[in-house]
Amino acid sequence: MLKKLLGLLSAAVVVFLVAIAVYFTINSLSNPAMKPMFTGDRVEPLIKSTTTVRQENIYTACGDVEVYYRGPAKRDLIGLDENRLRMKYPQQDGWTVAVHGEEVVITRQIDGLCGMHREYRHLGIHDGQLAVYQGPLGHDEILLRLETNININLLPESFINKLKKANSFASLSVEEKLDLQNTLEFTNEQSLNAFLENYDEYGNF
Repeated sequence: MLKKLLGLLSAAVVVFLVAIAVYFTINSLSNPAMKPMFTGDRVEPLIKSTTTVRQENIYTACGDVEVYYRGPAKRDLIGLDENRLRMKYPQQDGWTVAVHGEEVVITRQIDGLCGMHREYRHLGIHDGQLAVYQGPLGHDEILLRLETNININLLPESFINKLKKANSFASLSVEEKLDLQNTLEFTNEQSLNAFLENYDEYGNF
């Protein structure tokens, strides 16, 4: 009888040890942001079922902010404290987390232009020729093409002066910027092409 009891006790100990090993294995392999953080004090969750979450992208080239979600916290966020939330959205990957009262704002910084401003076109001068750039005035990083069929030297002097001013757009006054935007900036390729048709007479012959 004693031998039987010892056998049952040994089996129970083995099962207990296996359970502990399985727990720590699963815990070590799980997402760090989802692990409970054991500290001396109980950590209060930042995200609750009643928390409002706003998620947005901010584009470095044009400064636009695109909010793609605002509403109740999603299931995978509920229960996270601030430290675990920052682990889920790390700063080194371009994320920032901010708390505004009852709202938590999660922002991702994206290099480049937003969707709307990628469609913009503006005119300038490149290597002595009329140039078309992607984006609004002040962003000359992407040269799309040169209008080689238009002789820039034959264009009206007032128009040439505006093209030259465009190279220093950032340093211009508000009035000067608005004047150039009304002349040299276009919301899409179609409106730019319609404008350039008026300058066909200044072509190279």
